[in-house]
Amino acid sequence: MSVRGKKSIGEIEKLTQENTALKRKLKEAIKSIEAIKKEDIDALVIAGEERLKVYTEKNADKIYRILIEKMHEGAITLDKDGTILYANSYFANLVNQPLQKVIGTKFNTFIDDHSKGRFDTMFQQCSEHPIKEEIYLHSSADKTIPVLMSSNPLLLDNTFMLSIILTDLTVQNKNQEELKHRAKQLQQKNIELEIANKDLTSFTHVSSHDLQEPLRKIQNFVNFMLREESENLSYQGKTYLQKIHETAKRMQGLILDLLSYSRTKNDKHKFETVDLTTVLDEVQNYFEEELLEKKAVLESTKLCKVSIIRFQFYQLFYNLISNSLKFSNPQKTLHIIITSRVVRGRKLFNENPTLPAGRLSPKLDYCHLTYIDNGIGFEPEYNERIFEMFQRLHSQEEYPGTGIGLAICKRIVENHHGIITATGTLNEEATFDIYVPVKHL
Repeated sequence: MSVRGKKSIGEIEKLTQENTALKRKLKEAIKSIEAIKKEDIDALVIAGEERLKVYTEKNADKIYRILIEKMHEGAITLDKDGTILYANSYFANLVNQPLQKVIGTKFNTFIDDHSKGRFDTMFQQCSEHPIKEEIYLHSSADKTIPVLMSSNPLLLDNTFMLSIILTDLTVQNKNQEELKHRAKQLQQKNIELEIANKDLTSFTHVSSHDLQEPLRKIQNFVNFMLREESENLSYQGKTYLQKIHETAKRMQGLILDLLSYSRTKNDKHKFETVDLTTVLDEVQNYFEEELLEKKAVLESTKLCKVSIIRFQFYQLFYNLISNSLKFSNPQKTLHIIITSRVVRGRKLFNENPTLPAGRLSPKLDYCHLTYIDNGIGFEPEYNERIFEMFQRLHSQEEYPGTGIGLAICKRIVENHHGIITATGTLNEEATFDIYVPVKHL
């Protein structure tokens, strides 16, 4: 058989297959038409190249309307000018208007001013393809309602229409906000729990070491005394008594500092608006004799008025000044400078990008306290560690103390939703920057 003959047979087979397919489609179309005539089918929706086409009899929409009315979503149909041709009762209730007043009204009338521009752009695009977008409706009860708008273009009897389903997002958004709030609370609780665990670890370490050491010494020295004749104490016996006194004093100071540290977290005092200058004056008066003895100079500007727990900020200034007096440089006159300013959180971040993110709000006003002394300072590597519980940079013999003072300062500032940072230069100076909200959160 020639090549031309084979080609002709192939074309005949192809035409036969196409003919069979056309007959099948024609048979299906005839069945659909008969079903519509018998009212077994209310409508047919056929997908065209650009949009959906709806074929229906005029009285075949009864079931469709019942379904739409039972929906828990707003349903409307718009013409090409955006006029509402049909609306269900749910939509009328959503915008708090009678159903008869809604139909025939421009849909744009019920859109919040902030969403009108977006809807106008969407309405032009809707004629080409379906769109989903969040917008805000405005009801007659002066209430703004967030909704998800799902639109589909339709051709009904060769007339363009737009079908829109509106899902109320009020409850959903409220639930999301509640979840965010609870997540934030949980995050804060986790942070507090982490801090508490660290504190507990530090306290356990102290209980098993630092507190046990003076207790063992007291017990040893008391045993020595019991073996001596109480009526005739020797010089050595008096020395033992002196050591007992010093050790007991050290233990007492440690216990008092631990109690002070725990109280700063559980303090039930109320926040009040206080002029920090008056608090500083009170602390300065307490240290008056020691400042005169060291010929120290304490210089300060007019400080902020801020919402605080007064007692805790008294303790903050007390610990900082006590720290300066203890670690003063014997080769020069102690000079303490305290200044403050009110500054927006956003500006603080611009000035100092190293501030920890999330700890300060860019939208709040903060009192920025700066405390500088020209004492023995410290190495920059200790900028963070200096605030840790029982962190000592010097031996007990060089500078007596428990190493809790600055940890208390940090906890006080954190109680006020602020932060404290330290920078030091060895044998030159130490600077403490404190940031607390002007108003209590």
